[in-house]
Amino acid sequence: MENVDAFSDEERRVLEHLARASEALRGEKLDDAEREVQAALKIRTDDLRARNLQGLIHFRAAKYDQAHAVYVELAKVHPDDAAIRLNLGLVELRMGRHGDAAVNLKKVVELEPENVRAHGYLGIALVRTGDLHGARAAFDRGGQPELKRQVEERIAQSEDAVAARGELRQAAAEGERALDRDQPFGAVELEEPLVEAKRGGAWQLRVPGEKPPLPGPEGTIERGGALPLLLQPAKPVAAFATARLLSTGNEPFAVAEGGVLMLRVDGRLPTRTWGAIASTGQLTFEPLMRRVRAQATDEPFGDGADAMFVAVGQGMMVVAPRGGKFTLLGLADDIVYVREHAVFSFEESLHWENGRVPGSAPRADEGRPGDETARVVQFRGTGRIVVRTQRTTFTLKIEPDAPLFVDAAALLGWIGRVVPRVLHGESGEPTPYVECTGEGVLILEEPPAV
Repeated sequence: MENVDAFSDEERRVLEHLARASEALRGEKLDDAEREVQAALKIRTDDLRARNLQGLIHFRAAKYDQAHAVYVELAKVHPDDAAIRLNLGLVELRMGRHGDAAVNLKKVVELEPENVRAHGYLGIALVRTGDLHGARAAFDRGGQPELKRQVEERIAQSEDAVAARGELRQAAAEGERALDRDQPFGAVELEEPLVEAKRGGAWQLRVPGEKPPLPGPEGTIERGGALPLLLQPAKPVAAFATARLLSTGNEPFAVAEGGVLMLRVDGRLPTRTWGAIASTGQLTFEPLMRRVRAQATDEPFGDGADAMFVAVGQGMMVVAPRGGKFTLLGLADDIVYVREHAVFSFEESLHWENGRVPGSAPRADEGRPGDETARVVQFRGTGRIVVRTQRTTFTLKIEPDAPLFVDAAALLGWIGRVVPRVLHGESGEPTPYVECTGEGVLILEEPPAV
């Protein structure tokens, strides 16, 4: 009975130290976390959870050699433990030891064929080693159809596996971002002392032989996350040029990496030119006039460097975002209203006309909502629009019989049966607020800082 009590007290103290270490790790207090782990190891030198957590702390501190040494030692003691092999493989991916990572991740999927995350990471390791066919199979087992498609495209387009390996650098980087959401090296979750570590969410604390949690929200692979998985090795110049080649294909618009907008002109294309850094072909530019009630007016659509033109001819333009962001919107027999200054380009297949938010002043005036805020463009039909914004955008649903009051400077546009109206004060002066009624979705942009 004394032995049981002594063991319980020992377990209590180990778990208390591990709980404090986990809390410190979540707060990025790595030195404190390391001290707590060392205290736990003084109590129980061979505690698998403490050693595993120690490896994680080294990883988060970018001490990859030390993290690797921890997991190599654990793998020798527990050669068939899938959780340790997975941790070891991920450290090796970060270190650029892709061949070693592939060996350990293959061991994981042999032990746990249902571990979709391990299949996904194995696919990345195999891409890095040039095993494209193996990577395709791993991405298929890992539920990554987009990465599998990219691998298949590069295999089909490449004359040999060496060329394919260079072209797949970008696809591998995309895979890293897609899988980073998993955060396999995220903060360790522990229950209160005397309660066993959570087995369903903290896979890195599994004991040897324990099965992984069933697939669920914790096991879903999504895009996003802030933890880059791999260091980028030197890239051959040919692969660099291929991966960054700007092209719209057969589309009129495309947004490339870094936010650069590509426009392909095949006949006529209404567009602005501010921010253009390159062009090809034979293009001429005609001023675009505002259109009211389906009739062109003699008033230019935009002024100065921000004026709208009609690009005529055959060619291409490359436009830098200049601190903003380009968004491509596709209409399929839809109607959308966009603030005039945010419209950068659109297809002539769309029906469009200029207008104003009801109740707005006819001209910019001191202390009143000006033309930039009040002017909108209605687009309807089928085609594409390029919108350029400077700040964060979001949407807000509006319900019948529940009007919304928004800052006029924040209203970027709307979709659906929305009726906006500028509010007026007691003296009849327009206010900087818009009342929106009806049913639909408001498109809002964070207002500029005052």
